[in-house]
Amino acid sequence: MKCFNFNSPSNNCCKPYPTKPISPNRTQYILQSVSAGVTGPTGPTGPAGAPGFSATAFFTAPSVTDAEPTLLLENVYPTSQTEISLAGGNGINLTPGTYLMRFGSTVTSSNGTPPTISISVDNVVESGTIRTGVAFGSASLTGDALITIATPSILTFNVTIANELIYDENFLIISKLG
Repeated sequence: MKCFNFNSPSNNCCKPYPTKPISPNRTQYILQSVSAGVTGPTGPTGPAGAPGFSATAFFTAPSVTDAEPTLLLENVYPTSQTEISLAGGNGINLTPGTYLMRFGSTVTSSNGTPPTISISVDNVVESGTIRTGVAFGSASLTGDALITIATPSILTFNVTIANELIYDENFLIISKLG
């Protein structure tokens, strides 16, 4: 369909904007209607995805010297979850499953002992989680881990214990996948 005269009162096919001609000889513009074909049927919907995390918990620990940090549960989601719970001291109860973790501490060494932090499951250090700082001075140590647990277990946040090491801003975030 073509529309030749925009100013005609009988023009029912198009109502362009602006309607006044812009050329001096009053030449009108030609518009062509573009029509789309019929929309086809909607295809099948795929299965619903599994949730990314079934539980998440955030723990902190106050500054500590010459001792393991004492973890405090700061927040948990969802609030009704039971997969991740505080066991007391620096221990966390975990149900079987796969967990993504982030942990860290700001460590100051004043006497030459290099500080370390790590994660243990049932008193066995996960070797990929060991982080080592500087022997003199301060360092921010952080780590990430993906750990699968086959049976109910206790996870601990470990540090090198020495009277010249100060561990501040300690944290542990644990999320159970799926």
